[in-house]
Amino acid sequence: MKKLSLLAIWLVPLLTLSGCMVLSPRIGIWEIGMILFILPALALYFLPTIIAAARHKKNMLGIVLLNVLAGWSLIGWVIALVWAFSRDS
Repeated sequence: MKKLSLLAIWLVPLLTLSGCMVLSPRIGIWEIGMILFILPALALYFLPTIIAAARHKKNMLGIVLLNVLAGWSLIGWVIALVWAFSRDS
């Protein structure tokens, strides 16, 4: 069930967007709406990774892996965000 929801979260919007771009030579309101939704959603999802990269964290790989693998759950995302803001020891 979790794999199906993760698949739906990532693949359905991307396939919809790519299908609209291939089938329609012009960009319409649907495509603009999808772009305006997907780009901010991806930026928000990868916010812990972006913050860790901007702060040059020593443990950035761990933050990226946590963000990618457990970020779909709110708990994993919050832990990655707190880790990205924490100080390196």
